[in-house]
Amino acid sequence: MEKPIRLRRSTLSVPANREKMVQKAFNLSTDVLMLDLEDSVPVQEKEEARKRVIAAFKEQDWSGKVRCYRINGMDTPFAYRDIIDIVEAAGDNIDVIVVPKVNDAAEIKAIDYLLTQIEMRMGFQTPIGLEASIETAEGMLRAGEIALSSPRLETLVFGVADYNASLTMMSKGISGHGDVEDFYPGHRWHFPLSHMAMAAKAAGLAAIDAPYGDYKNPDGLRRSCILSAALGYDGKWVIHPDQIGIINEMYTPPPEDVERSERILNAYQEAQKEGCGSLAIDGKMVDAASIRVAKVTYSQWEAIKARTK
Repeated sequence: MEKPIRLRRSTLSVPANREKMVQKAFNLSTDVLMLDLEDSVPVQEKEEARKRVIAAFKEQDWSGKVRCYRINGMDTPFAYRDIIDIVEAAGDNIDVIVVPKVNDAAEIKAIDYLLTQIEMRMGFQTPIGLEASIETAEGMLRAGEIALSSPRLETLVFGVADYNASLTMMSKGISGHGDVEDFYPGHRWHFPLSHMAMAAKAAGLAAIDAPYGDYKNPDGLRRSCILSAALGYDGKWVIHPDQIGIINEMYTPPPEDVERSERILNAYQEAQKEGCGSLAIDGKMVDAASIRVAKVTYSQWEAIKARTK
């Protein structure tokens, strides 16, 4: 199964039970719109929220956004219904399902098997992708296994707030999303961010950073984006609509990267036509990993241009 390359600079989470917020979100410039059934939805409203998710997938104009929703955790009594009820009703309109608090590769494998059965029964032609959110010490320890658990998996997402809690780390920020870090002489999140990105990229997945909690601090948000982008991250979750523009800007490939990617891909196509087994540009050999990066960068740029027309 070849993994689709999707534009994931910004991911906006919207509580599925908040109809006005959902309606507003369709007019925002986020790349990924995630309808949330997990923490933001009270237990007594989860069943009704599923119906709202189905209606949104079937009735709304997603205008090029990645069509996405987040189920409840696999250790809850809600997850199986989040999958069966929604996918059977609207599976041909869904791109990706986000799985929260993944601690074991078996969780992703179980969802893969279930989705395969539903798709066969319903006659859906396009497989639904998965995103695994790494939010605990246990999940981070097994990030490599999780990344390789299923061909459906497209992305690993870093959940900083719950990761913080699972390690009983000191937290001085109100939001719990790593927005106040001046008490630590360094970057506390460097290791988990780097470790998770390594696991994701080794498996050919995208890596998505956690949200930045202080939505009134654009400079802090830019620094947070730069730090994760420098480690190989492709995008970031959004905690407030005002953050979308900055996040989209910070994770847009710079012109020089796009130009270099285009040159690599053009040279690769010419080498393929001539039957050459090796490829060199500017006196430097180009390997398979460089070609893959070029494909991703150029595909993202094409998607960005299509969104801005």
